[in-house]
Amino acid sequence: MTATLPILDLSKYQLDQPNSPSSIEFLKELYDAMSEVGFFYIKNHGVSPELQEKSFDTIKSFFKLPIEEKLEIELKKSPHFRGYSKLNSETTDYKQDNREQIDLGRDYPALSLGNHPTYAYLRGPNQWPSKIPDFKETISELMDSMANVGLTILNAMARVLEFDQDEFMSLFGKDYGVRCKLIRYPALNNPIDKPLDHGLGVGPHKDTGFLTILLQDQIGGLQVQAQDNGQWLDAEPIPNTFIVNIGEILERLTNQTFVATTHRVVNKALANYEDRFSIPVFISPALETKIPQINLTKATKKREIISDVKQDQLLQDEIYGVNELNGFIRSHKETRDAWYYFNEEQKQWKRKVSY
Repeated sequence: MTATLPILDLSKYQLDQPNSPSSIEFLKELYDAMSEVGFFYIKNHGVSPELQEKSFDTIKSFFKLPIEEKLEIELKKSPHFRGYSKLNSETTDYKQDNREQIDLGRDYPALSLGNHPTYAYLRGPNQWPSKIPDFKETISELMDSMANVGLTILNAMARVLEFDQDEFMSLFGKDYGVRCKLIRYPALNNPIDKPLDHGLGVGPHKDTGFLTILLQDQIGGLQVQAQDNGQWLDAEPIPNTFIVNIGEILERLTNQTFVATTHRVVNKALANYEDRFSIPVFISPALETKIPQINLTKATKKREIISDVKQDQLLQDEIYGVNELNGFIRSHKETRDAWYYFNEEQKQWKRKVSY
């Protein structure tokens, strides 16, 4: 089913003049989008079409490489859950995803083994492909540019929620999280990379973090679950826009006044077996951040929400890093088994001493 998601114009919002008429108009539109849908388009975001196109060309070049070369940066080589995952190797909603991808994040030096919270090992270096010219430079520029868009939207969200700006942004800190996926979804009728019969590029889920900014190509396949009736709505591609959605941590922070929207991707059957490509960037608090639950002064009345994601599937620990680690543990079993083990006495995941 096709329905229109809200389209917000980010150029209306003036960081240095948040009380201007255009800023106030944008903030009202943002509030409505957050409270009614949880998904919306952003236009006039300032990231050039040339960089978007170059980034897609860059990741397409990688996915055309022989599998042996792609596996040189395989995810299971990284305790930080960064690298390449082959088709059907990630699990969402108890099903294998019909997609291949590279997971990236902000680059950090590898943390030496010691008395650290297990989630601290999520920080570390990326694995970058060596065979594609300018891969790191191009994707890093895009990731940073999209993250800056996300930070502007976060600033606006703080005003929408009537939070103290400094207190709200302190949830993120200098080590706020930025994660990125570079994704290829093969066509449903692809005779070589044939998707599994369930036909889902990624199953129904909510994003773990605070905010997601998505760049998608023109193929389509993203679907959003309407919160009032459970119907699946097509998030059709609109050129030079990003799709934005709120994540589980905002749901926790606002005590479920604003609810993260369930979404999925379906593999489409196309006459020429054309692939779909997308680049989501995930913005989250610093791993150590304790997420409070706040009863908002400005709040819509809580509604009954229909979702294919059940309450016991949500990651709602008060420490954000625990949620992010558990998300990766749940989705990437090979990497989990290579680098982590479950301590039965402490009832938590621990880092292995050696690979």
